[in-house]
Amino acid sequence: MVIVSSEALDVIKDRIASHKVWGVRVLTKPAGCNGWKWELDYEDNPSFTGDSIYYECIAVDPQTLSMVERIEIDMDIDGVQQQFVFNTPLSTAQCGCGESFAL
Repeated sequence: MVIVSSEALDVIKDRIASHKVWGVRVLTKPAGCNGWKWELDYEDNPSFTGDSIYYECIAVDPQTLSMVERIEIDMDIDGVQQQFVFNTPLSTAQCGCGESFAL
């Protein structure tokens, strides 16, 4: 399941419009001191017959969803600074800098 706040979805839509792409792909990749990190990659063309789950303009591969089951995407806005915040209810730990998480 993918849950996206309206603020995060608005930012994603603005960014994909400026890059002239279909949307973004949400991935987990091995990294950091806790094992996994979130990554957003621009997606030129969705593969509706492929291996992805779609939420509006967001693609998530089944392997990622099988690991986390639920992804919550929000925005942290502090003045002119903006960053996506990923919440994974199944994560067991997060590194101090917030770059990686453990399952």
